[in-house]
Amino acid sequence: MPLPLIPLLPLAAFLLNILVGRRLGAASAWVSVAAVAGAAALSVRTFLTVAAGHAVAWPAPGAGTWLPIGGDAFRLGLVADPMSATMLLVVTGIGALITLYSIGYMHGDPRYSRFFAYLSLFTAAMLLLLLADHFLLLFVGWELVGLCSYLLISFWFENPAAADAGKKAFLTTRLGDAGFLLGLFLLYTTTGTLRFSDLAAVAHDPSPWLGVAAVLLFCGAVGKSAQFPLHVWLPDAMEGPTPVSALIHAATMVAAGVYLVARTFVLFEHHPAALQTVAVIGGITAFGAATIAVTQTDIKRVLAYSTISQLGLMMLGLGVGSTTAGFFHLVTHACFKALLFLGAGSVIHGAGAQEVGQLGGLWRTQRVTAVTFLIATLAIAGVPPLAGFWSKDELLAAALHHGHGVLFLVGAATSALTAFYMGRLFLLTFAGTYRGHGHPHESPAVMTVPLALLAVASVVVGLPGSPWGGHAFQRFLGEPHPPAPDLAVMAFSTVIAALGLAAAGWRYGLNRPLLPAGLRAALAPWQRAAAHTYYVDELYDRWIIRPVLAATRGAFRADQRLIDGAVNLVGTGTLAVSRLKRWVDAVLVDGAVNGTAALVGGVGSLARRLQTGVVQHYLLLAAAGAALALAVALTRGGL
Repeated sequence: MPLPLIPLLPLAAFLLNILVGRRLGAASAWVSVAAVAGAAALSVRTFLTVAAGHAVAWPAPGAGTWLPIGGDAFRLGLVADPMSATMLLVVTGIGALITLYSIGYMHGDPRYSRFFAYLSLFTAAMLLLLLADHFLLLFVGWELVGLCSYLLISFWFENPAAADAGKKAFLTTRLGDAGFLLGLFLLYTTTGTLRFSDLAAVAHDPSPWLGVAAVLLFCGAVGKSAQFPLHVWLPDAMEGPTPVSALIHAATMVAAGVYLVARTFVLFEHHPAALQTVAVIGGITAFGAATIAVTQTDIKRVLAYSTISQLGLMMLGLGVGSTTAGFFHLVTHACFKALLFLGAGSVIHGAGAQEVGQLGGLWRTQRVTAVTFLIATLAIAGVPPLAGFWSKDELLAAALHHGHGVLFLVGAATSALTAFYMGRLFLLTFAGTYRGHGHPHESPAVMTVPLALLAVASVVVGLPGSPWGGHAFQRFLGEPHPPAPDLAVMAFSTVIAALGLAAAGWRYGLNRPLLPAGLRAALAPWQRAAAHTYYVDELYDRWIIRPVLAATRGAFRADQRLIDGAVNLVGTGTLAVSRLKRWVDAVLVDGAVNGTAALVGGVGSLARRLQTGVVQHYLLLAAAGAALALAVALTRGGL
């Protein structure tokens, strides 16, 4: 079974929809659904082949070259190993459900077929990224994913906020990608290879440049996975259609950075400073975004900051030295976060609002949405035995067992805040009385069926990585001896989840003050800062955006002065040339023509005077001419 078919199917759907999508009408959506479903079926087959211990690669190792450079040549191909095969299931499985869900959500949109074309192109790019066996090919998929993210975030470009959000996402992630590209250059010049299969052999090189290359590669992950300080694009990206938020910002694109670090982990683990950088950035991102999520009132922005926080936890897990812990949480998070975003989309579709102040009481009118949203809330909060409990427990245990006590506390505090703000979001949306002005209703089956399937996944997807499943997930990824379950950490994780949910119920369910008045007053400045996202956007605007714009305007003005000067100089030269042309025309050309005419006229006038009609005059002239001829001949010695 050729691996290229997996990304080629959604690519073919993109080409078909972008060329004849308008003629297909509603059928254009089913073209995309069929393509990603076919890719999902092939991904399942690939996963089973890899699980059976068989190598899956295309073309055969050593066959074919691409981009020869000097005496070297890059051999590019596709490969499915345990990590990429697992991500294939995540991307195609969740992608198929989200594409199906989009049929109902995007119904009636004037650019209906174009939306599905972009969605298919994004899926193809992400699958290429996952299957690449070489950094160069991965980078091609990486940049295509960024392009598709821009197209989908700003899909409703007639809305200025959506257009600005698309540009912000594109430009912010380009900063990280610049570091990524420099890392590739440095890695190649240091090791002479960019193949993933060669990393294990070259990672032992003690050269400090490899550590620098690892940090530069991590810069790309910081941009794509919205880590501090390049996290600012993701909350604004919620201006795009909700299925875009679910696919790109929960299950796929933002997971690309975590996948990159996990895939190149052998490079990081041999350079402790690089690994420590990953852990610290992940911890800062996880806790900081969680505190912001507590203060948000837009249902999609709460989930956006929740995504940033959970991605930070994944990076924290990788940074403390556990590939399986970070990657395990990536897989479980994809399921319940996609469910949360699609649930938010169902709320917006049914109630026509996304501010929690205009919601409430939707349990009565949107039962399927409410039940599935509750399951996802409990999963992300870490309530056993749902998927999030097993992966978060492994993250905390990894931090503790690898001697990172501070990061363990950061992860625990983040988990408690997660349970609190998700409980708050659920209660403000579905409990109490309806505070809006519309007529809420349940979404159609094409939207609720994906919710139900994702709810099942949010319950069971963590079991293969749990002690109940014999840590089969960890063994599949290549960890022969997974650590024994830490019952103390499990109990602690359960307690903090329960405390977070209980605090949310007390404050927003029973409407009781959570803290004493004095403590609330003391924390008010922090709350204001968190509500303003710690003024990071304002700092960027003050110290980066405005100076850059001022510099570009100054450069523009300088360029304009140079251009004006050149134009004036050319104008002056043109005027001088014009005057010279007029002088030449008047003096030389006209003078020559007029002078010739005057000469001919003068000669003619003289000749007329000689023609007197008197014979004696003619004889006199003849005699004079003969005398002149005789004189000339005598002078020259003739005769």
